[in-house]
Amino acid sequence: MSSTAVMSWASAHSVRLDTEAAAGEVAASIREKLGKGPLDLVLAFYSPSHVGSAQTLASVLRRELEPTCLAGSSAHGVVTMRREIETGPALSVVAARLPGATISPFIISQEVWSEQARDPVSFRTLTPGVEGAELVILLADPMSLDVQGVLEAFHQHHRGMRIVGGMASAGQRPGANALILNDWLSREGGIGIALGGAITIDVAVSQGCRPVGPALEVTRAEGNLVVELDGQSALERTEQILMELGEKDRERLRNGLYVGRPLKVGAAGHGDYLIRNLLGADRNRGALAVGDFLRPKEHIRLHVRDGESAKEDLQMVLSPQAFDRKAEAALLFSCNGRGQGLFGEPDHDILTLQDALGGAVPCAGMFCAGEIGPVGERNFVHGHTASIAIVRSKTEAPAA
Repeated sequence: MSSTAVMSWASAHSVRLDTEAAAGEVAASIREKLGKGPLDLVLAFYSPSHVGSAQTLASVLRRELEPTCLAGSSAHGVVTMRREIETGPALSVVAARLPGATISPFIISQEVWSEQARDPVSFRTLTPGVEGAELVILLADPMSLDVQGVLEAFHQHHRGMRIVGGMASAGQRPGANALILNDWLSREGGIGIALGGAITIDVAVSQGCRPVGPALEVTRAEGNLVVELDGQSALERTEQILMELGEKDRERLRNGLYVGRPLKVGAAGHGDYLIRNLLGADRNRGALAVGDFLRPKEHIRLHVRDGESAKEDLQMVLSPQAFDRKAEAALLFSCNGRGQGLFGEPDHDILTLQDALGGAVPCAGMFCAGEIGPVGERNFVHGHTASIAIVRSKTEAPAA
């Protein structure tokens, strides 16, 4: 392919129940937009109704689109160029020709990674193409892969590498999901795709929560239990703060209460905290159970969320896109807890993204059982988040 060729993307979707027919419909639409000839990258996201016939889906897409790299994941719901299909059969695909770009896929096996990922030489063997890459796309089965451990390995060996993706969400039991990478199909593990070369990618992570109350010092913690805050019973101190909230913030508590861990010294607002679920309370001990391990002397803040807060946060993290070049494509990984249930209207996240990008940009994605994206200098598995990758061709600096 000529180095002067232009990057080209297209996306399409189908709501047909029959997997072969759905894949054929999507492939025909992609072909119409991109023309004949092999494609470099095809990403597919498909609903639970297609899990049992995922092999057929992959076979049709490989035959009709001839991709150098085909990858896919099952999901509770999928994202298309302008819709979020949360129920019923659905297949969403984004595809591209990427002249000058590098595309390096790899399989992530829990057994292999747990044994070899600590060694830098072995890690490079496990992750071809990651060195110098622009971004890694990561799709994983939450039942069989320690994704946080995978992200820790990347932080150790490729500090600063941005990772965007999500956890398969078609089912909540082992074997309920299906991952595709070329002619490999599995009900467990994960897949990664390192993208580099003549491509540039912006990342936006919208956590959709806002802090309430003062910063609180963790004065005693045991594992994921916070026993004391500010020298008091953690439960008692939290209840004091909740009693002091205004009416609107008390209403937001119906959507849950969350804990924000500071990502930098002087954390105060958006992007300064890593949001974690508050799992429950042990009233006998006055302790709070948090979906993470907090450290003594750490200063946390309570957070609340609702549709209004999530809207404002997403618009804010996407606002810089108005000053950039036209995007070529986008990927959207949204939490199962967002969508119509949170916003009270369909298609909120994708329409907000398209509005920020200035039009109908080819896009695909999925609703996740955990979204993957960077906050600060590290990558995390998030909840209730929208994690977005926005793709543009790399422009050469003008000659001096």
